[in-house]
Amino acid sequence: MNGHRIGAGQRERLYASTTATYDGDLDLIAIEKALNGEPVKLTADEKRYAARILDARGFDFTAIGKRIGSDRSTVEGWKRNGWKPGRSSAPRVYSLPTEPKCGEARMYRRHLKNGEKPCDACRAANAAADRRYRLTGSQKPAA
Repeated sequence: MNGHRIGAGQRERLYASTTATYDGDLDLIAIEKALNGEPVKLTADEKRYAARILDARGFDFTAIGKRIGSDRSTVEGWKRNGWKPGRSSAPRVYSLPTEPKCGEARMYRRHLKNGEKPCDACRAANAAADRRYRLTGSQKPAA
């Protein structure tokens, strides 16, 4: 039986240009193929151009990176930098891990590592994390 599933037809094709095939150093045909998810090698300028078009169409950074053959963080940096080459002016912000406090599962493990007897609050937190892990596969509480 040959059937047709609703919504399984051709998806909308994205175009870099409707008239030109080449714009200075940009191969618009290669960019069009990348926009539509076809495998193609792009130069750095072509990748930025394609990423800018996909971003304007509402694609997320991960999807853009997959289509153009770049990393998500690279695309993010280009956008922060105004779609220009070079490093972004905004540096990445890294946070340091916080010290565990009594009443957390990781403090229970710290007590054991230090050869101490875990306090009741830490034992209860560890038991709750263990219960969550057995039920859901994650030790982190639902947000």
